[in-house]
Amino acid sequence: MDMEQEKRITKAMNSLDSIQKAKAPTDGFAKIQQKLADQRMKQQQPAGSWMKVAAVVALVVCSNVWAVSNYLSSENVTTEDSSSYPQLMTDFNLYDYE
Repeated sequence: MDMEQEKRITKAMNSLDSIQKAKAPTDGFAKIQQKLADQRMKQQQPAGSWMKVAAVVALVVCSNVWAVSNYLSSENVTTEDSSSYPQLMTDFNLYDYE
Protein backbone atom coordinates (compact mmCIF):
# COMPACT_ATOMS: atom_id res chain seq x y z
CA MET A 1 0.00 0.00 0.00
CA ASP A 2 1.16 3.42 -0.71
CA MET A 3 1.27 6.23 1.81
CA GLU A 4 -1.74 8.08 0.37
CA GLN A 5 -4.02 5.08 0.79
CA GLU A 6 -2.89 4.50 4.36
CA LYS A 7 -3.67 8.14 5.21
CA ARG A 8 -7.19 7.76 3.85
CA ILE A 9 -7.74 4.57 5.86
CA THR A 10 -6.42 6.20 9.03
CA LYS A 11 -8.58 9.28 8.48
CA ALA A 12 -11.69 7.11 7.94
CA MET A 13 -11.01 5.04 11.06
CA ASN A 14 -10.44 8.16 13.17
CA SER A 15 -13.75 9.64 12.02
CA LEU A 16 -15.58 6.62 13.44
CA ASP A 17 -14.59 7.50 17.01
CA SER A 18 -17.35 10.09 17.46
CA ILE A 19 -20.16 7.91 16.09
CA GLN A 20 -22.80 6.78 18.59
CA LYS A 21 -24.74 3.57 18.44
CA ALA A 22 -28.17 3.99 16.84
CA LYS A 23 -31.14 3.45 19.16
CA ALA A 24 -34.71 2.69 18.18
CA PRO A 25 -37.38 5.11 19.41
CA THR A 26 -39.18 3.93 22.52
CA ASP A 27 -42.65 3.99 20.88
CA GLY A 28 -41.48 2.76 17.46
CA PHE A 29 -43.11 -0.67 17.77
CA ALA A 30 -46.46 0.86 18.77
CA LYS A 31 -46.32 3.20 15.75
CA ILE A 32 -45.68 0.28 13.41
CA GLN A 33 -48.59 -1.67 14.89
CA GLN A 34 -50.87 1.35 14.51
CA LYS A 35 -49.88 1.85 10.86
CA LEU A 36 -50.56 -1.84 10.13
CA ALA A 37 -53.97 -1.62 11.81
CA ASP A 38 -54.80 1.50 9.78
CA GLN A 39 -53.82 -0.26 6.55
CA ARG A 40 -56.04 -3.25 7.41
CA MET A 41 -59.00 -0.93 8.03
CA LYS A 42 -58.47 0.75 4.63
CA GLN A 43 -58.19 -2.58 2.82
CA GLN A 44 -61.46 -3.99 4.14
CA GLN A 45 -64.18 -3.76 1.54
CA PRO A 46 -67.55 -2.33 2.43
CA ALA A 47 -70.58 -4.65 2.46
CA GLY A 48 -72.00 -3.06 -0.70
CA SER A 49 -69.22 -4.42 -2.86
CA TRP A 50 -70.35 -7.99 -2.15
CA MET A 51 -73.74 -7.11 -3.57
CA LYS A 52 -72.09 -6.01 -6.82
CA VAL A 53 -70.15 -9.26 -7.04
CA ALA A 54 -73.31 -11.28 -6.37
CA ALA A 55 -75.17 -9.34 -9.09
CA VAL A 56 -72.44 -10.06 -11.64
CA VAL A 57 -72.42 -13.76 -10.74
CA ALA A 58 -76.22 -13.92 -11.05
CA LEU A 59 -76.07 -12.21 -14.43
CA VAL A 60 -73.46 -14.68 -15.71
CA VAL A 61 -75.44 -17.68 -14.44
CA CYS A 62 -78.69 -16.42 -15.97
CA SER A 63 -77.07 -15.72 -19.32
CA ASN A 64 -75.52 -19.20 -19.35
CA VAL A 65 -78.86 -20.84 -18.54
CA TRP A 66 -80.52 -18.86 -21.33
CA ALA A 67 -77.78 -19.80 -23.82
CA VAL A 68 -77.98 -23.51 -22.92
CA SER A 69 -81.77 -23.56 -23.14
CA ASN A 70 -81.63 -21.87 -26.56
CA TYR A 71 -79.02 -24.35 -27.73
CA LEU A 72 -81.06 -27.33 -26.58
CA SER A 73 -84.24 -26.00 -28.18
CA SER A 74 -82.43 -25.37 -31.48
CA GLU A 75 -80.98 -28.89 -31.31
CA ASN A 76 -84.49 -30.31 -30.99
CA VAL A 77 -85.62 -28.31 -34.02
CA THR A 78 -82.76 -29.61 -36.16
CA THR A 79 -83.42 -33.23 -35.19
CA GLU A 80 -87.09 -32.84 -36.12
CA ASP A 81 -86.14 -31.38 -39.50
CA SER A 82 -83.64 -34.12 -40.25
CA SER A 83 -86.24 -36.81 -39.57
CA SER A 84 -88.01 -35.89 -42.84
CA TYR A 85 -84.87 -36.47 -44.93
CA PRO A 86 -85.00 -40.29 -44.97
CA GLN A 87 -88.47 -40.10 -46.43
CA LEU A 88 -87.22 -37.71 -49.11
CA MET A 89 -84.29 -39.96 -49.91
CA THR A 90 -86.52 -42.98 -50.36
CA ASP A 91 -88.99 -40.97 -52.42
CA PHE A 92 -86.34 -39.83 -54.88
CA ASN A 93 -84.14 -42.92 -54.64
CA LEU A 94 -81.09 -40.84 -53.97
CA TYR A 95 -79.12 -43.63 -52.42
CA ASP A 96 -80.14 -46.79 -54.13
CA TYR A 97 -77.53 -49.50 -53.48
CA GLU A 98 -78.89 -52.21 -55.79
